[in-house]
Amino acid sequence: MSGSLQGARVAYRLRRICEQVGALTLTLDIIASIDEALDDLVALGQRGVDAAEILRLTPYFGTLWPSGRGLARWLATLAADRPGCLTGQVVLELGCGLGLPALVAARLGARVIASDCHPDVPGFLAGNAALNGVAIEYRALDWRAPAELAAMREQLGALDLVIGSDLLYEAELAGALGPALDALCGPNTRVLLADPGRPHLQVAVHAIEARGFTSRVEIAAVPSSLDDPAVHGERRPPLQELFMLELRRA
Repeated sequence: MSGSLQGARVAYRLRRICEQVGALTLTLDIIASIDEALDDLVALGQRGVDAAEILRLTPYFGTLWPSGRGLARWLATLAADRPGCLTGQVVLELGCGLGLPALVAARLGARVIASDCHPDVPGFLAGNAALNGVAIEYRALDWRAPAELAAMREQLGALDLVIGSDLLYEAELAGALGPALDALCGPNTRVLLADPGRPHLQVAVHAIEARGFTSRVEIAAVPSSLDDPAVHGERRPPLQELFMLELRRA
């Protein structure tokens, strides 16, 4: 157990974990029970908070999803194959949640900007950045709004790398990802995305390619639970297959 964190409407009970990512060991505070947090939000609804606000505050960001783990490991593998390749790079994570990939990129020497639209993400991200001794810039950002993205890119300058995991969890997001990457990416920006095989993934890839990007896909597998076999002996969690996409301007 690791205390609690007050969010916009509810207090989250925390659980502290260690996550092994390549040669890196990271410490993170996650939500101890998503179901418990959801029950607290439902109770708010019974006290008059409207359904749209409860949906906006649903804290699915608060656990480690397989795609985030896969993306973090992908970054670590890139750095192991080409030491120093992320040093000094400007990296933007979309929909960062707990920010495991952002934390890995920062540990590997990148300047990292993490973004999300959930109001409770900044508290978790700041705490996890402090636990791991890194500095991460945070932007409250809805990546479905290309005008916001274009303004941020103008402010930040050229981005070397845009990353994101499990961004296409709703069908409507498949059509939004192309315009988002179009607004963010210059001629030399690389995009790395991890997806668990959502039904609309291929629709999104076709739409992105239609905007002048080339794509390359690899299949990877990561543990689908938070039980790390390195910590828990021979007990091995089931594996989740992931689609790892690399995108660049054509």
